[in-house]
Amino acid sequence: MSKITYNDKSYDFNEIRDQLDPSLLEELEDNKFGSDQDFFESYLVRHHEKYNEQFEVR
Repeated sequence: MSKITYNDKSYDFNEIRDQLDPSLLEELEDNKFGSDQDFFESYLVRHHEKYNEQFEVR
């Protein structure tokens, strides 16, 4: 399982992935990222662009 860091906390990426917007996931899935952290950071940018707010882990 891959770990990512967000707001100075470590999370299991698979658990976070379940909270992500499916349409944004689909949009980003075709891109090549060096790591899950890179993917997540790109997701955060797109989430902010779409919703005009910061992603929050539930």
